[in-house]
Amino acid sequence: MDLLSFAFLLTVVALAWNWWADRRAADAATRVAQRACEQAGVIWLDQNVQRVRKRLARNDEGRLGWQRDFDFEFSASGQERQLGRVSLLGERVVGLIGPERPPLVYVGPGGV
Repeated sequence: MDLLSFAFLLTVVALAWNWWADRRAADAATRVAQRACEQAGVIWLDQNVQRVRKRLARNDEGRLGWQRDFDFEFSASGQERQLGRVSLLGERVVGLIGPERPPLVYVGPGGV
């Protein structure tokens, strides 16, 4: 195998690995967005996430890894759209901007 063939093979393997890692991250972001919407009691619109940014970042140990940001949309009433974002560093969630859980209110015995 000559050097050019080896470089081509290495490039194909690197692209395949990158695609596979992007898909795993998108699947993880999808699960996080869905769970966040369910817990907040809002409607998760379009049932998907879109990757909006990919960059190198350092993890807690100082090692470089890919940080991927995914946007999703949700609605409290079904009339308006709100934007949420899930940030993953590798496969670990490092940020979530989106629906918040409704506050717990204790009324007590006898009502309001």
